[in-house]
Amino acid sequence: MSETAPLVSIVVPCYNAGAYLGATLDSVLAQTFTDWECVVIDDASRDDSATVLARYAERDARIRPVYQSTNGGAAAARNAGLAVIRGRYLAFLDSDDHWLPEKLAKQVAYLRETGAPLVHTSYRFIDERGNFLPGGVKASDRVDLRTYMRNTEIGMSTSLLDREKVGGFSFRDIRLCQDTHLWLVLLRRGLVSRGMAETLVHYRVREGQISGSKVAMAKQVYALYREIDEVGLATQLFSFASYAFNGFRKRMQTPE
Repeated sequence: MSETAPLVSIVVPCYNAGAYLGATLDSVLAQTFTDWECVVIDDASRDDSATVLARYAERDARIRPVYQSTNGGAAAARNAGLAVIRGRYLAFLDSDDHWLPEKLAKQVAYLRETGAPLVHTSYRFIDERGNFLPGGVKASDRVDLRTYMRNTEIGMSTSLLDREKVGGFSFRDIRLCQDTHLWLVLLRRGLVSRGMAETLVHYRVREGQISGSKVAMAKQVYALYREIDEVGLATQLFSFASYAFNGFRKRMQTPE
């Protein structure tokens, strides 16, 4: 790791994820690319998340804990992380997801190779015990605003951004779909995300997690689409219908 700022900053929001946080951070420590810092924001968890985080921070100085005094939600936690990161490249990782060991190395190389402002990868679903579930997402080669509105394929834990090319941003304080809103904001700037077909992330599906509220998520996505004035109502409606269909397909088709 460099003596000054690391090349990659990782932002991990955490709330009551003590049962999974250790495995998630183990997947960060196992990365073959080592020039990173990992900012973990404990959002006033009520379980042992803070204890787990403190133990890992003592183990490796690249893990930087941020402890919130009150629970502000995922958007506030991620924004707290954005306020203290130092790297040029930015990766997001949810506190219960899992990276394969070459995730960062391959993404950094691909970001440099393509000159893209943003890259993302394919991912597969796992259950609470880490077993594979049916379904997942196969990343497309290029995703622009209209493409994303149809497939919403950019997984938060699969992304890597070049902050110099993306520019500044923050997360909107909404309870659902902060990630969808972020990608819409960035892609509306004319940016394109380059997709890597290789599966480098395992997305954990937890019983009772907030993203499990499909009807509420759909309503939020539709509301966000209605804000996209670059496209007309017909395109908004068609994109939303495609989003709903692809949401079903994600659970049925497993990427290689």
